[in-house]
Amino acid sequence: MVRLLTYCSIIYYKMKKYLFTIISFAFSFGLFAQSLSVDVANYYYSAFGEQCTAYIDVTNTSSQDLMFHVTRSSSTDLTNYFCWGPTCYPPNSNETYTSTNSLSINSGETLTGLDSFIGYVNDLPENSSLDIDYCFWVDGNPSDETCVTVKYTNEYSFMTIEDLSFSHEIYPNPVQDLLHINLLSSNPVEFVLYDMLGSQVYKEVFASSSNINVSSFKSGIYFYKLNVKGKETEVQKLIITH
Repeated sequence: MVRLLTYCSIIYYKMKKYLFTIISFAFSFGLFAQSLSVDVANYYYSAFGEQCTAYIDVTNTSSQDLMFHVTRSSSTDLTNYFCWGPTCYPPNSNETYTSTNSLSINSGETLTGLDSFIGYVNDLPENSSLDIDYCFWVDGNPSDETCVTVKYTNEYSFMTIEDLSFSHEIYPNPVQDLLHINLLSSNPVEFVLYDMLGSQVYKEVFASSSNINVSSFKSGIYFYKLNVKGKETEVQKLIITH
């Protein structure tokens, strides 16, 4: 009987110690859990010569309303700054810069667009990228943080069809005599025109805004597409009338 009680006591002690370890681990995990999630894109693209902008959504994943700061880390001489909620911070020469004002986010709330975080980079060299680190952390508890690396770029390889659609203007449509090709970026554009049968009837590369005289073309429906740095836009319809 004594041996059985001793054996049971040992089991109880081990189970108690094991449960204490689990509880301690759970407490520690909760204490150091990240209270903010950050939704950041793989990259933020702008055409060369334009300001590159990053909009980041942030969510308070904790069970209580909290105040948050953001710290920017950068080792570049390029002009860059950020807005944290309604407060925008001017370009700073220091490699590390922390928001002086905190932003209140309710439990479970997601802030998007202008209410959240906006990062800016100016004067990116042509066909280049810049990575900037941002850390979002709880006011009064810097160890509770979420850090992300944001890529700002104007590299041609990152250009998408959506980006191409904002790089030019083709007008008027319908057109009678002169079709205007207005380039909104410094990238050369190849303009290709097709007839209703899909046969190519015109092609030209434009390095700057220009006009195309279509008075010699028969009236009717045509289609065109643009080629920019090896990437093609979707086919668009063009109506020529005389």
